[in-house]
Amino acid sequence: MNIIGINQVGYISSVALLKNGELIAAAAEERFTRKKLTRMFPHNALDFCLKKGGISIEDVECIALGWNPAINITKLQKAFSNVEKQRYMGEYFYSSPSHLLQHIKDRDFAYTEQHLHFKNKEYRIYHINHHDSHLASSYFASPFKESAILSADGFGEKETVVFAVGKKNKIERIQTMEFPQSLGMFYSSFTQFLGFEYDSDEWKVMAMASFKEPKNKYYPQVKKLVRLLPNGTFELDLNCFEFYNFETTPLYNQKFIDAFGQPRKPEDELEDRHFEIAAAMQKVAEETIFHCLNWLYEKTRMRNICVSGGFFMNSVINGKILGNTKFSDVYVSSAPDDSGNCFGAALYLYNHILSQEKRYVQKSNYLGPSFSDKEIKNELDKFKLKYKYIEDIESVAAKLLVENKIVAWFQGCMEFGQRALGNRSILADPRDPSMKDRINEAVKYRESFRPFAPSILKENVREYFDIEEGVEVPFMEKVYYIKKHKRSVIPAVCHVDGTGRLQTVSKETNPRYYTLIQEFEKLTGVPVILNTSFNLKGEPIVLSVKDAIRTFYTSGLDALAIGNYLIEKEIKNKN
Repeated sequence: MNIIGINQVGYISSVALLKNGELIAAAAEERFTRKKLTRMFPHNALDFCLKKGGISIEDVECIALGWNPAINITKLQKAFSNVEKQRYMGEYFYSSPSHLLQHIKDRDFAYTEQHLHFKNKEYRIYHINHHDSHLASSYFASPFKESAILSADGFGEKETVVFAVGKKNKIERIQTMEFPQSLGMFYSSFTQFLGFEYDSDEWKVMAMASFKEPKNKYYPQVKKLVRLLPNGTFELDLNCFEFYNFETTPLYNQKFIDAFGQPRKPEDELEDRHFEIAAAMQKVAEETIFHCLNWLYEKTRMRNICVSGGFFMNSVINGKILGNTKFSDVYVSSAPDDSGNCFGAALYLYNHILSQEKRYVQKSNYLGPSFSDKEIKNELDKFKLKYKYIEDIESVAAKLLVENKIVAWFQGCMEFGQRALGNRSILADPRDPSMKDRINEAVKYRESFRPFAPSILKENVREYFDIEEGVEVPFMEKVYYIKKHKRSVIPAVCHVDGTGRLQTVSKETNPRYYTLIQEFEKLTGVPVILNTSFNLKGEPIVLSVKDAIRTFYTSGLDALAIGNYLIEKEIKNKN
């Protein structure tokens, strides 16, 4: 059975291919078009997934989309459903059902199904509820046979938080929260207030929060904005927000400004006040989500928890779940944001709706395009570049890192999701205290306060991090404290509060990257390297050989290891 999953709602449109329940391919459209966070229909990503799967669209039985528009037409919008005048005839797809829904009392949609019948082919299109797609992207990709599940984001259709349980191949909802009671929009409002772009720069605010004590003078004011309720939900003080009025900006109002001062403009310098507000807000966000999770534990008494939704892009919170709840094990979706709903919708359809018992356990995120050495060489020759073919590229790259070079590392299948995991990465020596500033200034061209991630050999993780035994972090989805005596060993990946957003690397999932870190360890005694995404500020992570070459030559990178080929820049004498 071939199922195509599509996300085209929210940011980062994407496509995934499920073959007999197994995730074969997935990619975001932004990587092909080079337009970051694009919402365009993912034609290129669809073509790639079909090609990688060795099939055509005619071989696809079902298509799953991670949004259910039927929920959006339960209330008749006369401006869009008035058919008295001649209009675009395609509108009958929604206008007639919208009118019919006014006669139906039970509008609690499980999902919506369309059939497109052609002479020789039928396509079944399933519109999966947004949060059901989120729930599925974590639970059905997890190793758990049963688990509590929580989804939280800005909003999907009309829901913002969904509490659920998963057992075998079924997901059962317990309770939901609806817009405008949204923890995601709460966080986004502060993101915009602090001068950043909401739905994009929330992780900048997360990084800022580490610089100040969370229970500072702004904490009581932030705390007043969220009231925790006995049933595990919460209630925002909507008198301070405007995000529920979709036609107005900003997301907050004058009462919010009265409490926190004038909002920062993007070009303004960051002040202590901004860091203090970020710290207080992050703390309240943590307290709120742990309130939700602890209620869910008491309700289900399950040992496992799966989480997804854009709110769980907050890796600081993810790393604190086990320490602040009674759950024994946690699984975070490899792509908690909306882009992951392409495979979430497909998994929900396959397991829950079609009742297929086979479960897919996701162990890696290397689901995108790859390039052979022959294809790489052809591109390098086309641009008349000077390069070397190196059989043991891992050991040579490790030596370059020890020589304090910043190395672009382009190997194998591109990662799916917003984090580079060692196939489209920029690498550096974590022992150099100046390396973070060097990369921020000369390569990434971004804010100096933002940290870089440590990639560490899986078997060495407890030597360097205060982490629960047996816990792996393959998708760079959690932040943990670096052991105090190791912080001076790897200062370039140690954030101001002593933490690191780590990635545990295993030989099974990425043998080439694993070997590189091993070679670095042989030279230095340190099984850790600095890893950040291979892209410039404002651009998506590189996809193709051409993208890699352009990015390499328009930044301060020292070397490019691309397949088995190595390109180094010549440093010319200033005189």
